[in-house]
Amino acid sequence: MDLTKQFPRSPVDRLGGMDHLKRVIDKARAHVAGTLGEYTYNCPLDQAFFSFFGLDHEKFAEAVKSRPGDQDMLAWVHSQAPRSKNPEEVESFNREYESRSPDSPEKWDYFRSVRDSLAPGRTDITTWVKLLDLEEKRPV
Repeated sequence: MDLTKQFPRSPVDRLGGMDHLKRVIDKARAHVAGTLGEYTYNCPLDQAFFSFFGLDHEKFAEAVKSRPGDQDMLAWVHSQAPRSKNPEEVESFNREYESRSPDSPEKWDYFRSVRDSLAPGRTDITTWVKLLDLEEKRPV
């Protein structure tokens, strides 16, 4: 995965019913390969994912080295999570994750400046995941 040449998958492109898993797999692979570019592995959205599922980001990055497929990583996540999450808990995480928006005036200023530079007038874009999809040229 070379994030200097392509975008990671959308934060809402689910694997095993989980938001962000495909994206964090892409970012971990790029992190291990040294090809993150402008991306940050273990950013706040990654941290929310790792925290909810009780995973260590360093172990996750190590795991992608020997698990080439998404299904391999999904199995690893299930094997490493301290407690299995039921579908309702996962869906609750997904709803909260998809609704995350800036939590300070400074972050709102940054958010609006990025959004307005990419899509003036798109005041309907108010969450981080929608901003990421907009930045990465996916339909929002």
